[in-house]
Amino acid sequence: MRVVRVNLLLAVAGAALAMAAPAHASAPISAHAMVHTCCTPKGEQERIFSEAAALGAGYIRVDVELNGIFSASDAEPDWDPLDRVIALAKEHHLRVLAILIVPHDYTNAEQFGQQSGAVAAHAGDAIDHWEVLNEPDGDWAWGGTPEQYARMLSAAHDAIKAKAPGDQIVLGGLQKPHKPEWLQRVFDTPGADAIHKFDIANIHLRGTVDAVVSRYDEFRSWIAARGFTGPLWVTEHGYAADPAVQSDPAYKGGEASQAAYLTQSLLGLGEAGAPEVFVTLQDGGLEGEYATEGLEHIDETPGGDYPVTRRAAFGAVRRVVDQWDQLVAWRTEQRDQEQELRVDQGKAAISADEARAMREKVRAAIASVHAAQLGGVESRVYRARALLAGARTALLWRGAVSRWYSQRADDHAAAALLLKVKIAGG
Repeated sequence: MRVVRVNLLLAVAGAALAMAAPAHASAPISAHAMVHTCCTPKGEQERIFSEAAALGAGYIRVDVELNGIFSASDAEPDWDPLDRVIALAKEHHLRVLAILIVPHDYTNAEQFGQQSGAVAAHAGDAIDHWEVLNEPDGDWAWGGTPEQYARMLSAAHDAIKAKAPGDQIVLGGLQKPHKPEWLQRVFDTPGADAIHKFDIANIHLRGTVDAVVSRYDEFRSWIAARGFTGPLWVTEHGYAADPAVQSDPAYKGGEASQAAYLTQSLLGLGEAGAPEVFVTLQDGGLEGEYATEGLEHIDETPGGDYPVTRRAAFGAVRRVVDQWDQLVAWRTEQRDQEQELRVDQGKAAISADEARAMREKVRAAIASVHAAQLGGVESRVYRARALLAGARTALLWRGAVSRWYSQRADDHAAAALLLKVKIAGG
């Protein structure tokens, strides 16, 4: 009977879920595209923007190299590379998160600020989000001190806000958000007031699904404790397709596991409240453990066609974009079912404990009946039998309650499993 009930529940729930309407693309999913204004060929730029749009991304993250716009001399700025990116963004209906990188002098905060402000003024309404350097806490990206970064961040903020007050300043994406001591030194830099010099905090997250979600929560709590309560973006997030370097034990089956991982991690970050998550779009130029992190690979051919090989993960992330509201609803229901499962398991355990205790009372009541019968006192036998009958009734009741809660727990487990399967795309 229990199997029949569970199968019926699965069938009814499955039918209801199948009838649900797909969600609009309200997902907080964007593209970490690794496209450069300075040196990504025009044809490849066009391909990358086209693929980001096909993914359903809201933003595309673009490197804006200041040394490619401002020459070392006093020559006029070369705006053509930036204008080309602006045109592509308009063509493909993408918003741009521009990373201000590669200044001529990383120690000259004043110059960095002036150039950043000039870029923002030139971009106008076409770009309104500016990230100040990439992974400034990583030696590979920049070997400067936290104090130097604090002054550059402050200078860029003030200059951009003077030219475009409505633009948003994004903290440089932290490579190691689980080691925030570097950022603490940035905040502690005298005169920089760095904690008030960005509108959006920013971290990069990789690792197991559980670690990604927990680190997001931990960093948000950490930075909130220091006075920043604005949005926290994740501007780099990805997972390798190569099983040799897949780090999550639950997702080590190659490209299919990459797709499954991203479905779960993106939904987990959405649950945690991440307003924007930039997924690694393509793995061109990446090496080592990151060499297969992209959702796709773009080749350069002699004819300049830049053919694309999409992995299963591309379709999985596109599904997350298209069905975001439905997936969130399923996940919420899954959590509710899991909570009810835990509650009913607890109640079943309590009732089972009470039933075990009542068995002892039944045994004691049986012993009392036997003793009364041996004593030959009819009134004592009557009372003992009455107590025994009451104990047996209570035992049956508590056993029935325990079984009822166990059945409810099984139903909740089945419903939660069904929802997990639906979320995973099964």
